Amino acid sequence: MPSSAVEVIFDSPSMPDAHGEVERMVEVAGRPASRPVAPERGAQVTVQVVLEADGAAFAGREKGGGGGAGGGGAVGRTLAALPHARWASSRVVPLWCLPAARE
Repeated sequence: MPSSAVEVIFDSPSMPDAHGEVERMVEVAGRPASRPVAPERGAQVTVQVVLEADGAAFAGREKGGGGGAGGGGAVGRTLAALPHARWASSRVVPLWCLPAARE
């Protein structure tokens, strides 16, 4: 199947083993070329967003909170509130602590 877009989907990393190594599954999904959208049928759009927030937005997430926990669930609810949206799903893929601000 020829495709014009590819999505790389990662699952959550495993806990480190005795050697500090983790396992992670990766799925690559090809998407067909874009087609005109019929208003009566709707469309599915995959969006990747980078969100920077204060630490409270994701507190406890690094300890195994689910994909709908904390800020990730709030992002999904915000997207679902967009005009004409039928449904939205979001998940936190990577979570990185920001460096301390320079003085």
